[in-house]
Amino acid sequence: MPALGRRAALDESGIGIVRLCFAAGAILAMNRTPQMIARIGAARLATLAVGLFGMGIALVATAAQFGVAMVIAGLCGAAFGALDVSMNSHAADLEARAKRPIMSTLHAMFSGGTLAGAMAYAALARGGMGSSSILLGAGCIILAIAAATFLRTSPAPDHNATIDHRSAAAKPGLSALRLGLLAFVIFLAEGAIMDWSAVYLVRLLGTTESTGAAGYGVFAAAMLTGRLAGDRVNQVLGPLRLFALGTALVTVSLAGLLLSDSVLAAFVALIFCGLGMSNIIPLIFSTAGRLGAADGGRSLSRVLTMGYAGILLGPALIGFVAEASSLQFSLMLVLAGVAAMIFFGKAALG
Repeated sequence: MPALGRRAALDESGIGIVRLCFAAGAILAMNRTPQMIARIGAARLATLAVGLFGMGIALVATAAQFGVAMVIAGLCGAAFGALDVSMNSHAADLEARAKRPIMSTLHAMFSGGTLAGAMAYAALARGGMGSSSILLGAGCIILAIAAATFLRTSPAPDHNATIDHRSAAAKPGLSALRLGLLAFVIFLAEGAIMDWSAVYLVRLLGTTESTGAAGYGVFAAAMLTGRLAGDRVNQVLGPLRLFALGTALVTVSLAGLLLSDSVLAAFVALIFCGLGMSNIIPLIFSTAGRLGAADGGRSLSRVLTMGYAGILLGPALIGFVAEASSLQFSLMLVLAGVAAMIFFGKAALG
């Protein structure tokens, strides 16, 4: 986003519009992905979406006008939306065939990739490579990976897609809506912590900006650690107990963050908050994937769309509430929402 803003001379409002284009592309694609999965299968669609996303990243290096930036953002958003639904649908199918939990491990790879990508970009930029060269190189690498993977995928729909195609007329039911509401609240909470924890550390605890950024890094690393162990814990406790444990841990640790008066205590709270949050979303996606196997993937699409709306709207809503009252009060509302999900989770996941 900073690179795109510089090349297209965008101010804050312009960057906000470009972000909306990305979100609109993602949501539109999420709603159309189930039909494409039924035709070509989730694995092949995921590789196509990866290639399209790589192309979009490479095109960011060439964007120099506002209109072009909007189109590229919409393209990247559509690729991201299709990828999110298709890879989680394929993961749910693999998990069903494995007959054991694997979703948390797959999401750990996602978290690891996010951290590795951010670190690689920072290292290359620090070494003197320009942002356009980094983005162009990254886009070409992603395209090459997608092309190599595409040749290994089958054009036929996978097992779940075949079931989906026969029941394509089915619509997401109450179970999907309950799960979507759960996803909305949890994604909203995750987005709020990711976007506002550093601000909280700087403004309310008086730490430096670099230390505030390190707070987010601690939270992200804890999520990665929790996901690496999540599948084994899921096998021992079961999904309902793991969900209850995770939401309770997020509630208590977020309360600890808001009550802390030192940076060390805040960091400890963020560690436990990341551990608690780490496996909630994989559990939601596993359940949504099982529902999607019976209705053409529409339930998974609905849950992901509602969850994505939460992570998009959450930080903005927190900002508006913080402006009207205080950041501490707005985060207390997030805490209350997660606490309510402790009791709502059984109905949604059961």
